[in-house]
Amino acid sequence: MRLSDDELASIVIAQLTPEEREHGVVYALSDPLASGTTLKFPQQLIDVPWDALLAFIDQEPLANWGHRCRYVLVNREDGKSITINARFPPFRRDTARRWRIIYQAPEVPDRVLAIPKD
Repeated sequence: MRLSDDELASIVIAQLTPEEREHGVVYALSDPLASGTTLKFPQQLIDVPWDALLAFIDQEPLANWGHRCRYVLVNREDGKSITINARFPPFRRDTARRWRIIYQAPEVPDRVLAIPKD
């Protein structure tokens, strides 16, 4: 049975470090990714090994790019995950992919978010 979007988001949030919980923002791709997809982000290629949720963790949302961040792929069937360390965000104006915020540290002001809050 496939995990729900809320269950997948909980898996990602459970993996946050104390520093990420205190200072970070987590975005998730709204649409699921199919196995075999290759994602092309600035200075980053990600091969998707199974149907997955993609999350992006901005570890330093108050800083300018490039800085520490990471991508997390979560298997939609069993919740296993892969983390990919990176330096640049996935956000581009020319992409049709839609992101949503699944976690925002209390100290992070809305004005620094990469996408508007729903």
